[in-house]
Amino acid sequence: MNTATRKPSLAAKLRRPHLALGGHLLLLHVLAFGGWNDPALRILWFVAFGLFLIWQPFIAGEQRMGSRQGVVVFALALASTWLLNPWLLLIWCAALAAVIGGRVMRTVSRLERGGYLFAFGYLVCLTIFGVVPEMSPAVTLDPLPRPAIALYLPLLLIALPFFPATPARPDRDGDSFDFFYGALVFLALTVFVLGALAFTLVGQVRYVEALMQASLAGAFALTVLAWAWNPRRGFAAIGPALSRYLLSAGLPLDRWLVLLAEASEREPHPVRFIAAAMAQFDQMPWIAAWRWRIGEETGTRGAATGHRLDFSRGDLELSLWFARPPSPAVRWHAEWLLRLASEFYLVKFQTHELQRIHYLQAVYETGARVTHDVKNLLQSLQALCYAAARPGDPDAVTRLVARQLPLIAERLKSTLDKLQQPRSEDTATAPAPVWWQRLQERHAAASTQWHAEIPEGSELPENLFDSVAENLLQNAFAKRQRQPGIEIRAFLEVDRDRAVLEVSDNGEAITAGLASRLFRAPVESADGLGIGLYHAARQAEACGYRLTLADNRDGAVRFRLEARPGQAAAASPDNR
Repeated sequence: MNTATRKPSLAAKLRRPHLALGGHLLLLHVLAFGGWNDPALRILWFVAFGLFLIWQPFIAGEQRMGSRQGVVVFALALASTWLLNPWLLLIWCAALAAVIGGRVMRTVSRLERGGYLFAFGYLVCLTIFGVVPEMSPAVTLDPLPRPAIALYLPLLLIALPFFPATPARPDRDGDSFDFFYGALVFLALTVFVLGALAFTLVGQVRYVEALMQASLAGAFALTVLAWAWNPRRGFAAIGPALSRYLLSAGLPLDRWLVLLAEASEREPHPVRFIAAAMAQFDQMPWIAAWRWRIGEETGTRGAATGHRLDFSRGDLELSLWFARPPSPAVRWHAEWLLRLASEFYLVKFQTHELQRIHYLQAVYETGARVTHDVKNLLQSLQALCYAAARPGDPDAVTRLVARQLPLIAERLKSTLDKLQQPRSEDTATAPAPVWWQRLQERHAAASTQWHAEIPEGSELPENLFDSVAENLLQNAFAKRQRQPGIEIRAFLEVDRDRAVLEVSDNGEAITAGLASRLFRAPVESADGLGIGLYHAARQAEACGYRLTLADNRDGAVRFRLEARPGQAAAASPDNR
């Protein structure tokens, strides 16, 4: 079976960028050197216009032209052919130079960039040697031979197809045309040509000499501009000022930051802050309306138009309506203003969430501490009930119960008060000898060795020492149930500057893994909740004390509660 091979069409061949551009420059050359004045050669403008449409980097070549667009293009080509003159050619050459200059800035390959620069240089020579002398008889190239230039200049176009080039892809961002650099090229070439004409017609000098003067004046102006853009020796530059203006698009970004900071100081709540921040857009005349939405809450102001900008981040939705169609720079700038507002909102939202989590953590820790304190109180009641159930002197039992029950009730009241003030610590003090005696009475049924060095008149923080002593003793009693026969020893030493409480036993050492986590976080416990020592350590820290595992080895396990260095632990009547 024979397969028909489709030959490349003429249009496909001419779509090679440098071939189409070279053909267009060649036809411009013919028209610039007198061809525009010949009706037979003026028809070449149609062909040149078509080659430009094939080469142009603005619209993808794969797109098909509709009938209406075709009529418009044909009308433009016909009108430009009818009105073709040196001034129209000058404007066209300057515009084409701007397109080539803007194309160069988007070209990555060095050889391809060299090809466009070669075409740009040829177009400049065509403008100053071909188009400008056609404008007035006073503009002559003497002593340069204009006929020789007209004859041999097109030979340079032979080298243009040898430069590599790829078709422009306008649908791909950054691969077609840079408008800013193109506009600069157009203005620079226009100023150069008009300056040369001004030197020639006003200064009454020859055109070649005027070209030299215009070149030197332009070079001097560009040198001064380049120095002013990025000067040395500490002078201020116009580059940062221009960059700042272009980035802000005439809308001061620093002013917006000040407004956001002021709104942030006034409104700590994230929802009220975003409402206050969006209200700042009322001061900007280019904003017709705005709206914000956070979940079910929303706010709006102004009359919506067809020019809308939306920005969303999580549950935050912001919308702006412009009073007139915005430029890309203004739209980009407005989006950044909304982005900055959203960043401030997120910071406040996260701060609000941290406060909520902190509150929930305080509630949890308070509940855990209260639960553990109630557990200690129940154990004290159990010990008291066990002492009352033992045979003995009924009067002694009655006196013991009469002394301990009010104390247990007071401790229970203090524990319940923590629910109302989670972060408050009871710093009430009690006489050290009285507190020590009550502690022994509550645990009289347990075989415990009690030792103390307590001077008269010394005091200690009652609530702290109650909580720590109960935790340490209950843990020691639970350990003795697992390891029968171990001895438990409690020691209290109080003087004018410090109070030290120690609870020790001669059982097995605590494992290294468990010892490293004590006092830092809740731990696994087979006998209790696993949070007693953690909360006792936190309570001690809040009162200026520290709870440590002073000794941890087989036969000597000792916990120690003492004041931190620089803290006065105990208060005596002399230093209160």
